Amino acid sequence: MVKHNNMVPRTNVMKYWQRFVRVNFNQPAGKKRRAEKRAQKAAKLAPRPAAGNLRPVVKPPSLRHNFRLRKGKGFTKSELKEAGIHNRLAPTIGISVDLRRRNKSVEGMQRNVDRLKEYMGKLVYLTNRKRKGKKNVDSRNKLKECKQNTHKNIIPVPRIKYDGARAITAEDKKFMAFSTLRIARAENRMVGPRSKAKAAKAAKTE
Repeated sequence: MVKHNNMVPRTNVMKYWQRFVRVNFNQPAGKKRRAEKRAQKAAKLAPRPAAGNLRPVVKPPSLRHNFRLRKGKGFTKSELKEAGIHNRLAPTIGISVDLRRRNKSVEGMQRNVDRLKEYMGKLVYLTNRKRKGKKNVDSRNKLKECKQNTHKNIIPVPRIKYDGARAITAEDKKFMAFSTLRIARAENRMVGPRSKAKAAKAAKTE
């Protein structure tokens, strides 16, 4: 909408519009080129997985996206320890490690531990060196028998299945979410002082 006492704008519509038209007739060729590059990358990494290192499954941040799962940067020390893998050994056998990430839930940690155990169950060591107590040791002679993993994620990222909406029950109405969270937070904060006071009391009685 024109405002104030200004000059009426002149819209230059007489343009050579054909010069600015772009077409995408090269889409099939681009698709073929990308497929060839993927094949070259896989051949270069063979017999290792074409997707690179194994990555954990994490939830994205923010309320908008935290209902789904995606690949993370690397596994935590706690996840590797639970799966029985040393954090220095992990990168040498194709497992990503992230020393900064922390586990916030038991479910998320268990999900990644199971992922690591599944990977270790399918892993084949291609080495001439003998390892004590390792059943899945192969020599270089069996290299041709190994099939390369060409999956996008090595192990597929699971999908969370949610139940639909349900009716609110009487227990749900009685439940005080804010109070429960504050009490749990206070209990967590007072673990140290309470244990210290308990030890002091026990020392006095002795």
